[in-house]
Amino acid sequence: MGLKPTIPAFLDPAYNISDFAVSVTFASAATGYDNATSESVIPLWKQLEFYKDYQRRLRGYLGESKASQTISEALHLISIGTNDFVENHYAFPGRSAEYSITGYQNFLAGIAENFLRKLYGLGAQKISFGGLPPMEFMPMEGTANIMSGYDCVESYNNVAMEFNGKLYNLVAKFNKELAEIKLIFSNPYYIFLHIIRNRSLYGR
Repeated sequence: MGLKPTIPAFLDPAYNISDFAVSVTFASAATGYDNATSESVIPLWKQLEFYKDYQRRLRGYLGESKASQTISEALHLISIGTNDFVENHYAFPGRSAEYSITGYQNFLAGIAENFLRKLYGLGAQKISFGGLPPMEFMPMEGTANIMSGYDCVESYNNVAMEFNGKLYNLVAKFNKELAEIKLIFSNPYYIFLHIIRNRSLYGR
Protein backbone atom coordinates (compact mmCIF):
# COMPACT_ATOMS: atom_id res chain seq x y z
CA MET A 1 0.00 0.00 0.00
CA GLY A 2 3.03 2.25 0.06
CA LEU A 3 2.74 3.08 3.77
CA LYS A 4 5.79 3.98 5.82
CA PRO A 5 6.70 1.83 8.87
CA THR A 6 5.61 4.79 11.00
CA ILE A 7 2.74 7.06 9.96
CA PRO A 8 4.12 10.60 9.63
CA ALA A 9 2.90 13.10 12.21
CA PHE A 10 1.37 16.24 10.73
CA LEU A 11 3.44 18.52 12.97
CA ASP A 12 6.74 16.72 12.36
CA PRO A 13 8.98 19.09 10.31
CA ALA A 14 10.83 16.08 8.91
CA TYR A 15 7.87 15.39 6.60
CA ASN A 16 6.07 17.39 3.97
CA ILE A 17 2.87 17.21 1.94
CA SER A 18 4.29 14.58 -0.43
CA ASP A 19 4.58 12.26 2.58
CA PHE A 20 1.19 13.25 3.95
CA ALA A 21 -0.47 12.56 0.61
CA VAL A 22 0.10 8.84 1.38
CA SER A 23 -0.55 8.77 5.14
CA VAL A 24 -0.65 11.18 8.06
CA THR A 25 -1.60 11.22 11.73
CA PHE A 26 -3.01 14.07 13.79
CA ALA A 27 -3.08 12.09 17.04
CA SER A 28 -1.95 13.52 20.37
CA ALA A 29 -1.23 11.17 23.26
CA ALA A 30 -3.46 11.55 26.35
CA THR A 31 -6.07 13.66 24.57
CA GLY A 32 -9.81 13.01 24.80
CA TYR A 33 -13.22 14.01 23.53
CA ASP A 34 -13.55 16.42 26.45
CA ASN A 35 -11.48 19.62 26.26
CA ALA A 36 -10.95 19.33 30.02
CA THR A 37 -9.05 16.09 29.39
CA SER A 38 -6.79 17.74 26.85
CA GLU A 39 -5.54 20.84 28.67
CA SER A 40 -1.86 19.90 28.31
CA VAL A 41 -2.07 18.18 24.90
CA ILE A 42 -3.66 18.82 21.51
CA PRO A 43 -7.47 18.65 21.87
CA LEU A 44 -9.71 16.90 19.40
CA TRP A 45 -11.12 20.13 17.97
CA LYS A 46 -7.58 21.36 17.21
CA GLN A 47 -6.74 18.09 15.47
CA LEU A 48 -9.75 18.70 13.25
CA GLU A 49 -8.38 22.17 12.44
CA PHE A 50 -5.06 20.56 11.47
CA TYR A 51 -7.02 18.16 9.25
CA LYS A 52 -8.64 21.12 7.49
CA ASP A 53 -5.22 22.67 6.94
CA TYR A 54 -3.98 19.34 5.63
CA GLN A 55 -6.82 19.24 3.09
CA ARG A 56 -5.97 22.75 1.94
CA ARG A 57 -2.34 21.77 1.44
CA LEU A 58 -3.31 18.51 -0.25
CA ARG A 59 -5.46 20.36 -2.79
CA GLY A 60 -2.55 22.65 -3.54
CA TYR A 61 -0.32 19.61 -4.08
CA LEU A 62 -2.63 17.22 -5.96
CA GLY A 63 -5.25 19.53 -7.38
CA GLU A 64 -8.90 19.73 -6.38
CA SER A 65 -10.17 16.57 -8.08
CA LYS A 66 -7.36 14.22 -7.06
CA ALA A 67 -7.30 15.56 -3.50
CA SER A 68 -11.05 15.06 -3.10
CA GLN A 69 -10.69 11.50 -4.40
CA THR A 70 -7.82 10.82 -1.99
CA ILE A 71 -9.85 12.10 0.97
CA SER A 72 -13.00 10.17 0.10
CA GLU A 73 -11.10 6.92 -0.51
CA ALA A 74 -8.79 7.24 2.50
CA LEU A 75 -9.35 5.17 5.63
CA HIS A 76 -9.79 7.45 8.64
CA LEU A 77 -8.88 5.76 11.93
CA ILE A 78 -10.14 7.19 15.22
CA SER A 79 -9.14 5.87 18.65
CA ILE A 80 -9.90 8.09 21.63
CA GLY A 81 -11.78 8.24 24.91
CA THR A 82 -9.96 6.22 27.56
CA ASN A 83 -8.28 9.26 29.09
CA ASP A 84 -11.62 11.03 29.47
CA PHE A 85 -12.51 8.44 32.08
CA VAL A 86 -9.28 7.32 33.77
CA GLU A 87 -7.45 10.66 33.73
CA ASN A 88 -10.37 13.05 33.99
CA HIS A 89 -13.66 11.83 35.43
CA TYR A 90 -12.10 9.43 37.96
CA ALA A 91 -8.83 11.22 38.75
CA PHE A 92 -10.06 14.79 39.23
CA PRO A 93 -13.17 16.23 40.94
CA GLY A 94 -14.26 18.62 38.19
CA ARG A 95 -16.23 16.46 35.78
CA SER A 96 -17.24 13.88 38.39
CA ALA A 97 -18.88 16.68 40.40
CA GLU A 98 -20.65 17.95 37.30
CA TYR A 99 -21.75 14.65 35.71
CA SER A 100 -22.76 11.21 36.86
CA ILE A 101 -20.87 8.50 34.99
CA THR A 102 -23.89 7.93 32.73
CA GLY A 103 -24.27 11.66 32.17
CA TYR A 104 -20.59 11.92 31.30
CA GLN A 105 -20.89 9.04 28.83
CA ASN A 106 -23.78 10.87 27.13
CA PHE A 107 -21.77 14.11 27.12
CA LEU A 108 -18.84 12.40 25.39
CA ALA A 109 -21.11 10.55 22.95
CA GLY A 110 -22.55 13.92 21.93
CA ILE A 111 -19.07 15.26 21.23
CA ALA A 112 -18.28 12.10 19.25
CA GLU A 113 -21.41 12.57 17.14
CA ASN A 114 -20.59 16.20 16.37
CA PHE A 115 -17.02 15.26 15.48
CA LEU A 116 -18.14 12.53 13.08
CA ARG A 117 -20.58 14.87 11.39
CA LYS A 118 -17.86 17.46 10.87
CA LEU A 119 -15.44 14.83 9.58
CA TYR A 120 -18.03 13.53 7.13
CA GLY A 121 -18.80 17.09 6.07
CA LEU A 122 -15.13 17.48 5.17
CA GLY A 123 -15.33 14.55 2.76
CA ALA A 124 -14.34 11.57 4.90
CA GLN A 125 -16.39 8.52 3.94
CA LYS A 126 -14.44 5.48 5.12
CA ILE A 127 -14.09 5.68 8.90
CA SER A 128 -13.05 3.15 11.54
CA PHE A 129 -14.37 4.46 14.85
CA GLY A 130 -12.67 2.87 17.84
CA GLY A 131 -14.25 2.04 21.18
CA LEU A 132 -12.68 1.67 24.61
CA PRO A 133 -10.53 -1.23 25.80
CA PRO A 134 -11.09 -2.74 29.27
CA MET A 135 -9.95 -0.16 31.82
CA GLU A 136 -9.62 -2.36 34.91
CA PHE A 137 -5.90 -3.03 34.52
CA MET A 138 -4.84 0.40 33.28
CA PRO A 139 -1.49 1.21 34.99
CA MET A 140 -2.69 4.55 36.33
CA GLU A 141 -5.73 2.99 37.98
CA GLY A 142 -3.77 0.09 39.43
CA THR A 143 -1.27 2.51 40.97
CA ALA A 144 -4.01 4.72 42.39
CA ASN A 145 -5.69 1.78 44.10
CA ILE A 146 -2.65 -0.18 45.31
CA MET A 147 -3.07 1.14 48.86
CA SER A 148 -6.45 -0.54 48.97
CA GLY A 149 -4.93 -3.86 48.00
CA TYR A 150 -6.32 -3.83 44.46
CA ASP A 151 -4.31 -4.00 41.27
CA CYS A 152 -7.30 -3.47 39.02
CA VAL A 153 -10.65 -1.72 39.06
CA GLU A 154 -13.14 -4.12 37.54
CA SER A 155 -16.09 -1.74 37.70
CA TYR A 156 -14.38 0.42 35.07
CA ASN A 157 -14.93 -2.38 32.59
CA ASN A 158 -18.67 -1.90 32.89
CA VAL A 159 -18.23 1.77 32.08
CA ALA A 160 -16.17 0.89 28.99
CA MET A 161 -18.79 -1.59 27.78
CA GLU A 162 -21.63 0.86 28.35
CA PHE A 163 -19.83 3.62 26.49
CA ASN A 164 -18.95 1.25 23.65
CA GLY A 165 -22.64 0.44 23.38
CA LYS A 166 -23.43 4.12 22.93
CA LEU A 167 -20.76 4.45 20.24
CA TYR A 168 -22.02 1.32 18.49
CA ASN A 169 -25.53 2.80 18.36
CA LEU A 170 -24.10 6.06 17.06
CA VAL A 171 -22.32 4.23 14.24
CA ALA A 172 -25.52 2.36 13.35
CA LYS A 173 -27.39 5.67 13.28
CA PHE A 174 -24.87 7.25 10.90
CA ASN A 175 -24.83 4.27 8.56
CA LYS A 176 -28.60 4.41 8.33
CA GLU A 177 -28.75 8.17 7.92
CA LEU A 178 -25.85 8.82 5.50
CA ALA A 179 -25.89 6.80 2.30
CA GLU A 180 -22.28 7.41 1.20
CA ILE A 181 -20.60 6.77 4.53
CA LYS A 182 -18.80 3.49 5.26
CA LEU A 183 -18.45 3.66 9.01
CA ILE A 184 -17.49 0.71 11.19
CA PHE A 185 -17.26 0.40 14.94
CA SER A 186 -13.86 -1.05 15.86
CA ASN A 187 -14.28 -2.64 19.28
CA PRO A 188 -10.96 -3.50 21.00
CA TYR A 189 -12.63 -4.52 24.27
CA TYR A 190 -12.92 -8.30 24.02
CA ILE A 191 -9.61 -9.05 22.33
CA PHE A 192 -7.78 -6.85 24.88
CA LEU A 193 -9.61 -8.54 27.73
CA HIS A 194 -8.66 -11.94 26.37
CA ILE A 195 -4.99 -10.94 26.16
CA ILE A 196 -4.99 -9.42 29.66
CA ARG A 197 -6.66 -12.39 31.32
CA ASN A 198 -4.63 -14.94 29.36
CA ARG A 199 -1.33 -13.09 29.32
CA SER A 200 0.65 -16.30 29.92
CA LEU A 201 -0.32 -17.28 26.37
CA TYR A 202 1.45 -14.18 25.13
CA GLY A 203 4.70 -14.53 27.08
CA ARG A 204 3.80 -12.58 30.25
